[in-house]
Amino acid sequence: MGGLWPAGGGRGLQLPLPLLLTALWAVAVALELAYVLVHGPGLPAAGPLARTLHVLLAAFQLLNLLGNAVLFLSRNPGIGGVLLAGRAVGHGWDYCYQCQSQVPPRSGHCPACRVCVLRRDHHCMLLGRCVGFSNYRPFLCLLLHGLGLLLHVTALLGPALASVLRAHSPPHALTVLLLPWLMLVTGGITLGQFALTFVADTCVAGALLCGAGLLFHGRLLLRGQTTREWAHDLRLYDLGPRQNLRAALGSRWALVWLWPFLASPLPGDGITFQTQD
Repeated sequence: MGGLWPAGGGRGLQLPLPLLLTALWAVAVALELAYVLVHGPGLPAAGPLARTLHVLLAAFQLLNLLGNAVLFLSRNPGIGGVLLAGRAVGHGWDYCYQCQSQVPPRSGHCPACRVCVLRRDHHCMLLGRCVGFSNYRPFLCLLLHGLGLLLHVTALLGPALASVLRAHSPPHALTVLLLPWLMLVTGGITLGQFALTFVADTCVAGALLCGAGLLFHGRLLLRGQTTREWAHDLRLYDLGPRQNLRAALGSRWALVWLWPFLASPLPGDGITFQTQD
């Protein structure tokens, strides 16, 4: 089945390279933010109440981000996570020659994970995991809280970045923002200024990526589609926005965005799906 989720023999979870690189980037962002807050301008000018709200918001975002990341990585959307034996092969089932097994509707084989995934949406390159039936909810919440946290970090780095940019003429300041490595090798900025600019740039890029992903998957969520079904313009499983939300996020779909460990059982099993018919 591959080495991404525990196989039948009990092998432990292996961390792929994309996940390790993403984790290293997150650590770099955290270290840079801590350095700026301690040794730099600190928090944007605000009173005690605003500072307290900053801390509470950051704690809420971080807990949600880490909690959903744990759920996303620990839940196995592959066919190995359910018992297919003894189930009658019905309409829409297919045969996977790689897995040498019958697979239910909406499943798909992932070459990277080397396993068929229930209600497969896509393979997430940044986390090195497939997004499927059992981990779609934490994936969506990761996009939401990742967007919020990256925007928050960018705002906190703003005063320090502004002080760096003010020391340069407008053309040089634009080059610092867009090509910090070029300014570094030409001696235009110090290594510390490069680290600050690079982290801020990647936070903005990450926020744009999360925002675009959230808009795209939010549309799919309301339409009851996977990415593959969207690409082929298939809406066989579209039951209306409210029922689509319940099918993907559970009965407490409106509250799951607030806390990752909130119980909201999914109505299906990832094998059979209600259709428009």
